[in-house]
Amino acid sequence: MENGKRKLWKIMIADDNRTVNDVMSDTLAEYGFETVQAFDGHETLELFDRENPDLVFLDYLMPRGDGLDVLKKIRKKQPDALVVFITGEGSEDVAVQAMKSGASDYVTKPISLPDLVNIAGKLLREHEILQENIRLKERGDSYKDYLVTITETMGEAVVTIDRKGLVQFMNSTARKLWGDLEEMKGKPVDVLVPDPGVDILADIRQAFAHGLEYAEKEYAFRKADGSIFSGLLTASPLKSETYAGGIALVVRDLTDIEMMRRQIINAEKLASLGKVVEGVAHEIRNSLTSLGGFSRRLSKSVEQDSRQKIYVDYIIEDVKRLEAMIMDIEEYVNYTKIHRPNFSKTSIGEVIDEALVKTFGSGKFSLVTYEVSIPENLEEIEADHSYLVEAFWHLFVNACESMQGKGSMEVDVSLHPHYLIVDVIDSGRGIPSDEIKDIFNPFYTSKVRGAGLGLSKVYMIIEEHEGFITVSSSVGKGTRMRVFLGRKQAARDVPPKNTGSSGKG
Repeated sequence: MENGKRKLWKIMIADDNRTVNDVMSDTLAEYGFETVQAFDGHETLELFDRENPDLVFLDYLMPRGDGLDVLKKIRKKQPDALVVFITGEGSEDVAVQAMKSGASDYVTKPISLPDLVNIAGKLLREHEILQENIRLKERGDSYKDYLVTITETMGEAVVTIDRKGLVQFMNSTARKLWGDLEEMKGKPVDVLVPDPGVDILADIRQAFAHGLEYAEKEYAFRKADGSIFSGLLTASPLKSETYAGGIALVVRDLTDIEMMRRQIINAEKLASLGKVVEGVAHEIRNSLTSLGGFSRRLSKSVEQDSRQKIYVDYIIEDVKRLEAMIMDIEEYVNYTKIHRPNFSKTSIGEVIDEALVKTFGSGKFSLVTYEVSIPENLEEIEADHSYLVEAFWHLFVNACESMQGKGSMEVDVSLHPHYLIVDVIDSGRGIPSDEIKDIFNPFYTSKVRGAGLGLSKVYMIIEEHEGFITVSSSVGKGTRMRVFLGRKQAARDVPPKNTGSSGKG
């Protein structure tokens, strides 16, 4: 930016849907961006060469060249080009491919216009900072302090090492991951990874020896708290004479991409399992219909006080139990096939209240007491209200059944920088440590009745809300289910709610 004037950023919208393209273009223009429109792959590449846009919103499906091919050609023309990939809902695998091919970010249709503007502004500001960083490096070490300030604002972890591979500098993101610089300075860079067989410095030197200007490789990194995450490390040599031999490392957290990969794999597994289960359930239902019908006829034809009557009644009771189980299985299979979350501003307090009414309204768990703690003025989150109610209903029922209908349950809500956390704590019999890993698998159950599908459905719902669940349990003392829900703050706060409430179901 020169003479104090803000640069007018140019953004290209490449989407063959003219209505969507026009709406995106008009919205960005209202916020001061210059826009260029393309409606197919060939036109996108031509306009990119001619207009040289600062940012491209690129649709996945277009005539005359699909989005992934166009993305690769743009990155080949301009390796540092900013491209936001546009995919449809449920196309996480395409998003993963796009990110691997060099996309800066991705959005899914239907597109939120406020998110569109925010993403554009964020990427362009970060790109401006990065370009300024590069210019300052070329001017020499006189700008060292300013460069440090720039690195402190970056979202990726930045670490510098000397020629021996010893840590010299860490930005704020790196310090959050691995601890204070005072503790880390002078330690070998390999302390960042848990695998003793990994030699990061040797990998970097090997890449440089092959004439590469930078080295790039994925590693499993270990945080200061001991947790492991997957990250992409990019290493570049420091060209300053003062730091000759030194190397700058940038580590990008790939947790979100790994989560998408797992979700895709889980979805494929569930789809295959659903087909098998659907066929088996159909065959069993046919047999149960015959068995149940003939058993009920037989029950009417034998003497009411005879031993045969007792045996037949046992058969009828088991048929009813199996019929209920088949209904649960068919409902679960249908759920995995047709459910589609509808996200909107949602109050977690209202979700928990509805789930509690659903759990205790029938009086089945009248001997279980419960206590709820929710912070006042708690923000709303983007969620599907009805699906969250179902998820917490399953968790509450599971907690009550683990206490055999008598005990106490706590529901505590708290905030994390990236998540809204809900703890469901019971005083039940607990879960053996070797079984915890299996409790969210379909058809796993320790109960005499039921198909073991409730917690599996909970797991699916929470994952769709960009969250996850952890379980801690002590046999004979109780269990804590901790639900993490992705925080997407609403434009307004929920009305104040009491910090704690209690009642009996």
